[in-house]
Amino acid sequence: MIRPTEMLSAKTLADPRSRQALADLATFASDERMVQLCNIEAMDQIRRWRADFQPERVVPYATAEEKINGTTIAADGAAFRSRKNWYGLKFKCQLARDGESVIGFEFLVGDPVAREKWDELGLPAVH
Repeated sequence: MIRPTEMLSAKTLADPRSRQALADLATFASDERMVQLCNIEAMDQIRRWRADFQPERVVPYATAEEKINGTTIAADGAAFRSRKNWYGLKFKCQLARDGESVIGFEFLVGDPVAREKWDELGLPAVH
């Protein structure tokens, strides 16, 4: 697992270009908001880890439901979309006690997901 020491989602959400995303987050129930914060963190961390990946979407439940335990989210069956392809992803995300910010994150990028499995896994071909 890759364990970054700097969390990136707060900076992304503070950017004026993220105004709509921030407004949308405020409308979600607590668990959904935490999952979405972790998805943003995942995209930011993957992008920083390898510049050839340009994540634009994360599905935390592609091959297995994500597990929420308090303020920790484990997504062992996640996937992310980059440059019109889907890739397997596993991540563990720790949020602050209030569930409003990411304080710990680790991830592992897997193999590309075969195109013939996209529909079955609910992974859209277009964003």
